[in-house]
Amino acid sequence: MKFNFSAIFFVIFSAFVAHGATYYVATTGNDSNSGSSSSPWRNPQKCANAPVIAGDTCIVRSGTYTDHNADGIVVWIKGTSAGTPSKPIIIKSEKLKGAKITVPSLNKLNAGFRVSRPYYIIEGFDISGGANPGLSASYTGIDFTVGATGSIARSNSIHHIGRTICSNSVYGFDGIFVHGTSGLVLEKNTIYSVGRLRKGESGCKTVRFQNDHGFYIAGSTNLTIRRNVFYDVNRGWPIHVYGGTSTNLNIYHNTISGKSPTGLPAGQIMLASTINGANIKNNIFHDPSYGMIAYYSLKATKVVVSYNLSSNNDLVDIPNVSVPAGVTFLNNLKNVSSIGFVNTLLRNYQIVSTSIARNRGSASGVPAVPDGRPDMGAYEY
Repeated sequence: MKFNFSAIFFVIFSAFVAHGATYYVATTGNDSNSGSSSSPWRNPQKCANAPVIAGDTCIVRSGTYTDHNADGIVVWIKGTSAGTPSKPIIIKSEKLKGAKITVPSLNKLNAGFRVSRPYYIIEGFDISGGANPGLSASYTGIDFTVGATGSIARSNSIHHIGRTICSNSVYGFDGIFVHGTSGLVLEKNTIYSVGRLRKGESGCKTVRFQNDHGFYIAGSTNLTIRRNVFYDVNRGWPIHVYGGTSTNLNIYHNTISGKSPTGLPAGQIMLASTINGANIKNNIFHDPSYGMIAYYSLKATKVVVSYNLSSNNDLVDIPNVSVPAGVTFLNNLKNVSSIGFVNTLLRNYQIVSTSIARNRGSASGVPAVPDGRPDMGAYEY
């Protein structure tokens, strides 16, 4: 008789593995309930509080959720609960994009999620909102602040953040804001239609035209940004690195599409302040204003921009301007008139079999793909 020892080991071992609890939130629930599937909570804020502990999962059922206590934050993760590297706390939409988070509209900091505890995963939500034109109003889909070590934002759709208002607020309207934390992963998110009305748009009178961003990185360590799609994010930059010091920044396999009709701001990734080590590779820059990368007061060391594809002929934001010290460009494809997306009009940025981006990425320093030959952009054919 032949025994499958690996199967026996799995059965025996799994009997001793403690699995985390699962809690539920629904628009029909009540926060005094137990949080079980048949007795769900009402507000996803409960997912950030006891009894939720490391290794637990909180499932948010389809419906619309917003601020329940007038603090401007729908889910503020700031209490004693925290995940661990092996047992993160997961807060996820039961159905992809079925749970809708409405960012509040107070004349202050507003956010869908604010994370200041370690090892949380925010997954699968539809996040939008922000409608107060006040001078002190700011809006963010997900805000990762000091203490959010090792957290992940995955497979969220973040869109129409402050999109309908005419505002002179000096504060930014952002899809995801990162500041003062380490080990974050932002992956497989779709970020679109972020930012206030432009001057002249629907009669708007504003002096702000580049304050609103897809991802705003204001100081980070070991941050990974991968396989995200950005479009209609041109009232600022899709990826904006400004403020503080960023160390070991990895930006790869993203697809960024579209430019402002005014031509400003230029570029689709802004690099500023101090960056100590960055790898920007295997990205697609579709229809940027001028070049792929913009710079502002950049102090850089070991920033490598390689194996990217751009439909523009320039690498940097202003033609004929020299590359800043500490930045190296290698093996990038420029001036590609036809990238080979499935349908840009329908915002389908998957690539077709004949796309020039297929099998043209670098396999070095990125997760392996089945055929060992990575495509450029957010999607592997």
